[in-house]
Amino acid sequence: MPKGSMCDCQQQSDLVEISNNHSEFKSKLSKLEVGNWVLLMSCPDCEQLWKVDEWDKYQNCYAVKIPSREGWEAFDSEALVKELMVKNRGGLTDSECLSLGCSLNKVKGSAYCVNHLYEGGTRA
Repeated sequence: MPKGSMCDCQQQSDLVEISNNHSEFKSKLSKLEVGNWVLLMSCPDCEQLWKVDEWDKYQNCYAVKIPSREGWEAFDSEALVKELMVKNRGGLTDSECLSLGCSLNKVKGSAYCVNHLYEGGTRA
């Protein structure tokens, strides 16, 4: 997005799934720093900071709004990803997770709760 044009950062949710438009999403931002499989980027119009996953064909990629540069790489988006996972799968069931000792409800279409899905590497 050229400088001076209207951005849409305020309309974006705090977590944006960018796997299918990774390059397009990044093209609207300015790269500030490079971390371990993540980038710190900012909007040239509103200066919103984004923690952007490096592209990975085997994993879903996300961009997360972050409040400041301080500690940006350690900013934890796990709760946001888990919330989106549950939403994308249609919510939770009334039955318990099949993981031994877990009493959380299963995610629809799965035998496990969101915590055990996440621990197993699921991010979508």
